[in-house]
Amino acid sequence: MNQNAITSVPPITSLLLSKGKNTVGHETNLARSPLWNLRKRTAHLETVVSPVLYGRPFRHVAGAQLTTADQQLFAHLTTMFVRAGCPDDRRVPFSLGDAAIALGYDDLGGKQRNLVRQSLARLGSVMLESAVRHPDGHETVLGWGLIDSYLISTRGGGKGWVTVSEAVSLLLREGSVTFLHAPTWSAITHEDEVAGRLWSFLESENIGAGWRYALFSSDTATESRCMPSISEVVQLNWSSRKRVAHRLREACRIVETFDRRYRLSIATGTAEGSWVLTCVRNSSPARAKSETIPKSILTAWRKVFRSHLPSHRQQEVLREILERRSSEWIIAQLENAPIGSDPLHEMLTADSGLSAKSLATARDAESRWEQLKQQESVEGEQSLAKLLEAVRLSR
Repeated sequence: MNQNAITSVPPITSLLLSKGKNTVGHETNLARSPLWNLRKRTAHLETVVSPVLYGRPFRHVAGAQLTTADQQLFAHLTTMFVRAGCPDDRRVPFSLGDAAIALGYDDLGGKQRNLVRQSLARLGSVMLESAVRHPDGHETVLGWGLIDSYLISTRGGGKGWVTVSEAVSLLLREGSVTFLHAPTWSAITHEDEVAGRLWSFLESENIGAGWRYALFSSDTATESRCMPSISEVVQLNWSSRKRVAHRLREACRIVETFDRRYRLSIATGTAEGSWVLTCVRNSSPARAKSETIPKSILTAWRKVFRSHLPSHRQQEVLREILERRSSEWIIAQLENAPIGSDPLHEMLTADSGLSAKSLATARDAESRWEQLKQQESVEGEQSLAKLLEAVRLSR
């Protein structure tokens, strides 16, 4: 019997697959929760906070502190779980190379393997007690973990599997999934870790025409608090409110740069000393071109061009090609260019050839469609003529 057998493919799997390979499926409650800590800690004095989620206490009962890198690895694993149809055994196979990329590393070596293991160990150690919201709107208070076990082998380039917890499995199967555009998340996080965490939170929210969020938990009456404050979400628990507001303004600017659907502003609230984030997100799915070229492409470029980075104009060309081709295709073109040739010129030639071929294919399909419609029209006219003749003879 296949251990990965599933009773049925849940609708969330079909929905995720329909969104393409650049979409990450992040469990929604965890995208909203004040769980993921910044990797780059700061020297500012921190204050003690008691966060809430859906109006109930959010408690990190046991286990290590999780980082935003752990968040990205966990999102990678939940995406693979949903894409596989949410298998009943809750097991997710993965490669160490892909896990290292999810953590933000270009190469896979002994250090990166160790970092993957450390991240999995942290994810496996965590126990939470919080309210969770289900897709149908009802809420439950749950004591839950993220993964139950993991295995890593160094054979075959490094493979492994993770068993997601039963709670996470049920939530994902029910459809508790926030869809994140992976290149946008990667570009924002690469530029600013705080902005990346803020963006992943906002993507999980039903913002619509606009929403206002308190920057600090103390700005909202205890009995009316429903969601964690923005400073709790991004783990900026500094004693200086002004510094937090200034830091979040920087993060908002970066979010707006890479995802132009957003309009974000931070200002003082009506109560003295309070601060508010106002967020507007338009419904257009169009995204700004990434201002950051993936590290994997830059690494391949430097290998080919003797450690030189692409010029400003060459970067513009690469960004343009990224709108049509995958990172893997660009890297393959760079690495497989004939010796003595200009790899960029060879890439542009190959891209042009594919574009011309796609155009020709589209024209052929359109021509066949027109021929089919003409044939159907002729056959319809012949059938109508026969029917009219039959009616005439029957009189």
